Amino acid sequence: MSEINLSVFDFETERLHLRLLVEGDEALFHSLYTDPETMRFIGPPLSAEKAGKSFQKFLARQREPSLKGRLLVMLEKATLQPVGICGTSQRDGDALRLEVGIILKREARSRGFAREALTALIKRIFALSLIEEIYVRFSAQCPAVERLNIRVGFEPCANEITEDGLWSKRVWSVHRSSWCTN
Repeated sequence: MSEINLSVFDFETERLHLRLLVEGDEALFHSLYTDPETMRFIGPPLSAEKAGKSFQKFLARQREPSLKGRLLVMLEKATLQPVGICGTSQRDGDALRLEVGIILKREARSRGFAREALTALIKRIFALSLIEEIYVRFSAQCPAVERLNIRVGFEPCANEITEDGLWSKRVWSVHRSSWCTN
């Protein structure tokens, strides 16, 4: 599926409302991607200037009818406050693979929002597209994220990266065939 109706990126889960990133979300984006504590297992925090440029790039992509570079703001339905961002980044069109990720505000962690949002996002991607495999990359140094990925249904890829060090990443995936049977 090459073109996607943008309204499909506005949906709800039990506790969350997910919607496309908009201009008014720049402060949230900056607060997440420039915070050293939030970024400690993801990568180096962005400078304010780099975060601004990155936000504008992602904002422009939100109007494109594709799955690549799609960012969704996660709002807690009870408070209507943003708790984080989830979305897609890399896409390997030939292999029908898509990368997903999530980043949460400090106060939203350990509340089950990540699992709820990722599960809903994966369901949405498989329902809307011909994508066969969804993958995540995460720090080998973060057991909480590994537990999350296990609960969501991800498994280590055959070519998983397991180098030592803070920035070493693990690559895990879930396939359409196994997802649909769970």
